[in-house]
Amino acid sequence: MSPNNKALFYILAAIFILALFPFLSFPQLKDNVHSQLVSQLRTSKADTNRVSLFLKLGRYYMLREYYLYKTGNPRTQLDSASYFAEEALHLSHGLKYENGRNESMLIKGDAFIRKNEIRSAINLLGSVNEPTRFRLLIILARHYLFHTDRTQRDLDSSLLFLEQANKIAVVHLTEKLQAERIHVKAMHSFITEGLQQSKKLYQETIEKISKPGNEEMEALLWHELATLIPLREKTGITRIYCFEKMYSLYKKSGNQERQAWVLKTIADIHLVDGESDLAETELLQVLELYKAIGYRDLHYIYDLLAVTCRYKGDYNKCTFYGLKAIESMEATHDSISALTFYSRLANMYRESGQPDKSVEWYSKALRGRVFNGDNNAYIFRDAFFFARELIKINRTKEALEYILDINAKNKPVGVHAQACLLSSLALCYNAVKQARQAEKYYVKLIQLSDQLQKDNEITTDIHYEIGHYFIRKLQYEKAAVYLQKALNTAGANNSPPVARDIYLLLFKADSGMRNYPAAVQHLLRHKTLNDSLSNETQSWQMEELRVQYETAKKEKDIESLNKQNQLQRLGVEQANRTKNITLACVALLVIIVVLLFNRYLLKHRSNRKLEVHQKELDQKNTFLETLNTKQDILLKEKEWLIKEIHHRVKNNLQMVTSLLNSQSAYLNDDAAVLAIKNSLRRMQAMSLIHQKLYLSGNISTISMPEYIRDLLSYLHDSFDTGNRIVLQQTIEPIDLEVSQAIPLGLIINECTVNAIKYAFPDDREGIVCINLQHVDDDYILLNISDNGIGLPTGFNLTGHNSLGFDLVRGLARQLNGHVNIVSDNGLSVIIRFVVMSKPISEEPFVNS
Repeated sequence: MSPNNKALFYILAAIFILALFPFLSFPQLKDNVHSQLVSQLRTSKADTNRVSLFLKLGRYYMLREYYLYKTGNPRTQLDSASYFAEEALHLSHGLKYENGRNESMLIKGDAFIRKNEIRSAINLLGSVNEPTRFRLLIILARHYLFHTDRTQRDLDSSLLFLEQANKIAVVHLTEKLQAERIHVKAMHSFITEGLQQSKKLYQETIEKISKPGNEEMEALLWHELATLIPLREKTGITRIYCFEKMYSLYKKSGNQERQAWVLKTIADIHLVDGESDLAETELLQVLELYKAIGYRDLHYIYDLLAVTCRYKGDYNKCTFYGLKAIESMEATHDSISALTFYSRLANMYRESGQPDKSVEWYSKALRGRVFNGDNNAYIFRDAFFFARELIKINRTKEALEYILDINAKNKPVGVHAQACLLSSLALCYNAVKQARQAEKYYVKLIQLSDQLQKDNEITTDIHYEIGHYFIRKLQYEKAAVYLQKALNTAGANNSPPVARDIYLLLFKADSGMRNYPAAVQHLLRHKTLNDSLSNETQSWQMEELRVQYETAKKEKDIESLNKQNQLQRLGVEQANRTKNITLACVALLVIIVVLLFNRYLLKHRSNRKLEVHQKELDQKNTFLETLNTKQDILLKEKEWLIKEIHHRVKNNLQMVTSLLNSQSAYLNDDAAVLAIKNSLRRMQAMSLIHQKLYLSGNISTISMPEYIRDLLSYLHDSFDTGNRIVLQQTIEPIDLEVSQAIPLGLIINECTVNAIKYAFPDDREGIVCINLQHVDDDYILLNISDNGIGLPTGFNLTGHNSLGFDLVRGLARQLNGHVNIVSDNGLSVIIRFVVMSKPISEEPFVNS
């Protein structure tokens, strides 16, 4: 990006962000920090305190990008951080504030690194002091160690920056940065010596900074260490130990957002380790924490809960959370993981024995799915399950057609994807009784099975399918071999529902081999797993029944109480009835006396009411006169205010026009200058509208003959074509509302400028005609034509990428009109649109 373009970008960014300051908020999270900083910034002066506020806002956005863990839009957060760092840097230069300058450069460098613009970050190293250079080198080293694939090249890059940091003399570093020296050694040690020595140095670094107020810095170091430790390591300082330390630190600092994320990660680890009950409890706590801080993307938590309950075999809760995930996803319009959620819900229905529902969700998961990714094994796996579920509901022909269509259009990438496709073809051909074709694919599948990785879900599926194939062929010994492999893989992946089905097939294989003791053992394990998985569902169902029972009991108690109250009410009503009859007789006598007395006073009261009514009428007449006077004053004030608004809008547009004019003087790029000039003409077209509204007596409509005459006069002067090009107008005296006048003016501007620029090359003379007239009472026709060269032969307007044509089409749609472009002895742009006001006379206005 050139310096001039950068300057233009920062000017526009400043206008945009300052305009949005009063409205900046984060709907994802309840956050008062940002609003407090912005409030302080509004009232601050141009001093070092303002620099400090800019830096705090920059760090705020950097931390949000880091701690949201990519669930938001990281690029937006980083761009905001860069903007505030740039503002702090600019002010620091003016104040000659060295510390502010270095801190700004550090935030800019950090943002460059996280956006993977490493070269830009390295270029900053030579323009900062030694302590800042030391910190920036650490950030570069951490990037290659913790935010890459950690290839040998990445490790070498990290090592290079760490060694450069070590070369900076201790005398240049503050006491606060001494702990970072040990941090550098810890990262360096991991690359050169291994994990164990690195663990000791990380612990030493943590001990150095472990003070009140440093909880979040300490938590970051535990997070780095957790990233370095393998997930399966169970001795010494483990990954789960590091995350538990982070959880306690964030709890102490009161940071609920990061506390929730860490607890979710702990639940993930417990789920991998087979501790499903503990994982479910933790995920429910995560759900409450996220709800408390206003986090809206709860579907990711519901999805994890669904997976957890699936491992437990609790399919009622599993499908409940799966549907909640989809409901939350649709409510937040976050469809990034939609296919994953659909696929998981389909798998849940498949494992719970509901093929109809499974087919419904597999159809959604596979609709429009792209099979040509770098690793498409799991997409082919879903297609295999979809075909198997179709077969279960007797749609075998449809299953085969679907798999054959996938085979014809897509290529499996990797042995696991190939195995899924072969398994699908074999299964479908077997279902439609084409044994020879099925046998061919089963043979290929068996040959490929030795290449499959261990501890992989697809490996389990393939070995299970081969075992099932051999059982159908009554080759029980071969079946037992593959089923045992499937069982070992299922156990490693903590998949009890799959293990349950494998035990049942092993029972059949052992029975076929007459190995009855082993058959009994496998049947017992199948039953134990089946009962265990069913108990999870039953316990939840029993809890639901208990709640329903208690609710029904309470309803009966309420009904019984209502009946008792009704009986008591009837007794009281009986006693009151007798009492009321007596009272009624007494009341009747009293009423007769009152009526007689009332007749005596009636005339007197009527006279008094008439007098009061007359006074009220007099007061209302006086009030209405006052109200009419006030209304006249308010109407005049409203007209004045509206005129003032138009005046200020016109002034603001003129100010932006002046800014763009000034900016164009410093631009060397002709395309940028041309773009700014085009924008100036569009702004002038809008500015004229507001000027007319301000100066005229009518504040709601524009006289089009006068407005178009002034607009064309401005365009004629703008291009300085002399008398070579004549702008001829035929405009009926039409008054249009502002909502139509602005787009109409912009269309005339675009088409006239286009004609002046391109219709008469080589200084040719010509005429541009602008005709605006009523077609009937409901429509107006605008025709802008020229006698120029017209469009080139074969020119495709629909395929041509032009801002002008796109703008004309868009503005015509805003007018609720239709655009027709004719190239014949010149070019004509004809727009017919609905009228919102009528002409004031029938005589056309002609001027040329």
